[in-house]
Amino acid sequence: MTLTAITVGGDGTFAFSAAHAGLHDGQFEPLHGHSFTVTLRLHGEPDETGMVCDFSMVKAALAAVIAPLRRRTLMPARPPGGMCTHQDGQVIIACGAKHYSFPAGDVVLLPVTNTTTEAIAAWLLSQLMARLDAPGVRLAELVLAEAADTSVTVSARLGAGR
Repeated sequence: MTLTAITVGGDGTFAFSAAHAGLHDGQFEPLHGHSFTVTLRLHGEPDETGMVCDFSMVKAALAAVIAPLRRRTLMPARPPGGMCTHQDGQVIIACGAKHYSFPAGDVVLLPVTNTTTEAIAAWLLSQLMARLDAPGVRLAELVLAEAADTSVTVSARLGAGR
């Protein structure tokens, strides 16, 4: 079987700035931010029209998944060994010696154990694949770059008939 790959992003079109504080040895690292850039590669079999999937559909889905993360602080909803609560319009997150309090509208709590670039990338790919109707896609790869020299690639194999 020969697969064809389409690529969307990588030029800054699908980028977002966000802050996060990863967990290392049960402690939050200092809160800091990145200008993340997303590149998506879909490998699949072209359909009878010669397309793996419609670029405009992929772009719309990718934009929709990224939009809620723009200019937000990304934190784990359940940090291991820590806690996350809502109080008086604030989200309070504690783990180890650090306690953060954010206005609720400024934070996105992700269903991950740690807001590493790896975990954020995997979450983005899962959200994206749930939105795409692309039966010919067999492999999806998402590259999330947090800097020009630092990126993570996550992939998901998809079965026929998806």
